[in-house]
Amino acid sequence: MYRRDAIDRTHVGAPHQVDLWRIKSRGLLGAAELHTMMAAVVEAVLPAEEYPDVRWRATPSKHSYTAAGRQLDVQIALPDGRREWLELAECGLVAAPILRGSGLDPRRWAGLALGMGLDRALMLRKGIGDIRLLRSQSPEVQAQLLDLQPYRPVSVMPEVRRDLSLVLANAADADAEWLGDLARSALGGDADVLATLEVKAVTPTAELPPAAVERLRMAPGEVNVLLRLVLQPLDRTLTDQEANGLRDRVYLALHQGLVPELIAG
Repeated sequence: MYRRDAIDRTHVGAPHQVDLWRIKSRGLLGAAELHTMMAAVVEAVLPAEEYPDVRWRATPSKHSYTAAGRQLDVQIALPDGRREWLELAECGLVAAPILRGSGLDPRRWAGLALGMGLDRALMLRKGIGDIRLLRSQSPEVQAQLLDLQPYRPVSVMPEVRRDLSLVLANAADADAEWLGDLARSALGGDADVLATLEVKAVTPTAELPPAAVERLRMAPGEVNVLLRLVLQPLDRTLTDQEANGLRDRVYLALHQGLVPELIAG
């Protein structure tokens, strides 16, 4: 599937997803059956025999196709020892309009629906910390994607950070997913080099120092956005000139102001 999404080490613009539907004509399918379904999915991805310490949770989530929607998260360990929750699936009871639209009477039929990210499932199973590795052309990485054995890290290329000062028409445009989609399009075949895109600050014209407003030639209502890019190829080290060129391509695609600030030369 293709969708607009954030840019970081757990998101990608074209994820792989599997949809599970359980439809029943006799008896009810409710919260208990939904919980059992989520537990079965976690067990399939992370078998308790191999992962005895696995923890998961279900939090409320709204979908157009379900009632009593839930987001299924699994807890993971980060390289620095911290732990955080990673979304694995979204699910819920099949909504009555969906059943009716399929020619099924909601008074006689009930169902469960679940959508699971296959990329995330593989990351969890193998302990892969960067979703881009699943598309790596490195033979050392590709050889490890043929089985479910734990991932063995290969040489990690250094990060290169570039901060951008953008002028956007309004605060609504400072959406990380929307900006990330524009950045991916601007980079084209180099999009996988962009490991992270993060909005660090959004400041309206009225709150900026007069000197900054004059330098950027900002109009009332516009916003200044501080955006951080983390550039990190999986197979080589970027030169400063390459990093600056990539930075400028993203900048030109996102900046809406009158004064461009390019650094590649």
